[in-house]
Amino acid sequence: MTAGSSKSSQPQRARRSTGLDGLRGLAALSVLVFHVWLYRDNRPKGGHRTALFDQVMFALHLGLICFFVLSGYLLYRAFSRAALQPSGRVGTRDYARRRLARIVPAYYVSIVGCIAMYAIVGYNKGIPSLNELPLFFLFAQTYSKSTQWVLNPVTWTLCVELAFYILLPLLGWLAIRFGRAHAGRQVLMLVSLIAITITWNGMVHWETWGLSAPRRWLPSFLGHFALGMLAALWVTLRRERKAPPLGSVVSVLLLLVGAALVVINAAWQEDPTTLPDLRMLLTDLPAAAGFALIIAAVVCGSGRATRAVGVKPLAELGVISYGVYLWHLPLILALRQLGLLPEYFPPRLLIVLGVSIIAGLISWRVFERPVINWEARRESFTPDRPLKRTL
Repeated sequence: MTAGSSKSSQPQRARRSTGLDGLRGLAALSVLVFHVWLYRDNRPKGGHRTALFDQVMFALHLGLICFFVLSGYLLYRAFSRAALQPSGRVGTRDYARRRLARIVPAYYVSIVGCIAMYAIVGYNKGIPSLNELPLFFLFAQTYSKSTQWVLNPVTWTLCVELAFYILLPLLGWLAIRFGRAHAGRQVLMLVSLIAITITWNGMVHWETWGLSAPRRWLPSFLGHFALGMLAALWVTLRRERKAPPLGSVVSVLLLLVGAALVVINAAWQEDPTTLPDLRMLLTDLPAAAGFALIIAAVVCGSGRATRAVGVKPLAELGVISYGVYLWHLPLILALRQLGLLPEYFPPRLLIVLGVSIIAGLISWRVFERPVINWEARRESFTPDRPLKRTL
């Protein structure tokens, strides 16, 4: 690639990164709104929601699924690219160091910060016992029934993420070892991951295990990660062929089909009578497929619709989304303990959003970015991994 072509490709890369940041910001916002709705005393109780507002608010939990699909897409790109080249490889040591630098320091700070904050406001039931605390530092709280919903309930997703981080180099090795220059074999491997999730969900649904934790373990979400990985493979294949961006009409179509799958998935989850067993087997997989199509449209598409996903406020929220995600629910619990959250939803949401953005900014600027900068100096910088966009 010539210097001129490299420069001309930089705006396109920046647009794609901004679009993915916007999608990440949208996912973080949806999870925050969901928890503002969920953790309030005047919320109607019960599993079946009849009011449209409550159904929409519950559907916003699908932002969690979007994060899993994004992780699958972003982290599998290097492995899919290496597998399509005659002698490609991925440095697993660098990969492990980047993953640890990205999630561990800010997470550990949030653990200590949450304990201190709960102690100050008197929210004692949110503080784990001393013998339970090591589980949180080992990302293992979701594997114990007594710690699943203690301290910061949303961190069960980080346990799933870390398990995926550990598994991914093995999946990458399989892709490189058995799928070298054979995209079809990669597809077969990734589809098998979806089959594993469906099988696992069936085992949990029909077997009486006496434990709810298996639904919070990696096998329940391997298929969701795999759909993001399939999107990464598709994008990689297009780049190998030097395919032009998708037209604006095709881009809009991908966005609409993706959004439709997310909406259909949400509506199906609210209908207890339509194919309930199949719904349990495919838990949120249709939504994950929808998010994968949206990612494909953002990365490979063109036109105003794809650029709208990366609108500046959402993109900026996406940059600090990890801190917002780590802190928003503990802040809800602490503010509720102090009686500082209004009963009405709009002002309640504005307060939580404001303090969560402040916490996210502090987390990003004080803890996350300095660690990422320090880690980046240990290895050469590549244009495909812009520093501020590292997941």
